[in-house]
Amino acid sequence: MFVTKIFTFDSAHFLTNYYGKCERMHGHTYTLEVTLEGDVQSNGLIIDFVVLKRIVKKHVLDKLDHQTLNDVIENPSAERVVLWIWDQLKDLPKLLEAEQDDPNLGEDIQKYFKAEDGKDFQKMDFGKTLRLHELKLWETATSCVVYRG
Repeated sequence: MFVTKIFTFDSAHFLTNYYGKCERMHGHTYTLEVTLEGDVQSNGLIIDFVVLKRIVKKHVLDKLDHQTLNDVIENPSAERVVLWIWDQLKDLPKLLEAEQDDPNLGEDIQKYFKAEDGKDFQKMDFGKTLRLHELKLWETATSCVVYRG
């Protein structure tokens, strides 16, 4: 089964290996679709959307939103940006394990990170049941790139 969450962020960039108006600094409101594939767990979810939002915010949005992408990614075309985002999220099970150690987790999210039998989330093997399936990055309302690793 697949789940998708949509995010937006605003960034500026210019293309260094391009001739035309996009070689000049300009900005976009990007739309990012993050799709995961996984098994439905005993709680009825593949992943809690709140947890997915925390991970994408921490590892992607906090680094790209209201930034000049050229400071983060070389020649930041939409294709290169989506590859960079994939690299930030591809080890999703490890990111989930690290997330449970955050001392600022709310009580509801802490409960999500517990198995029904009381085992810690990190002892569950989410590497076999949850993976990043696809990223879709919209640079404009009519132009996007899709990457599936």
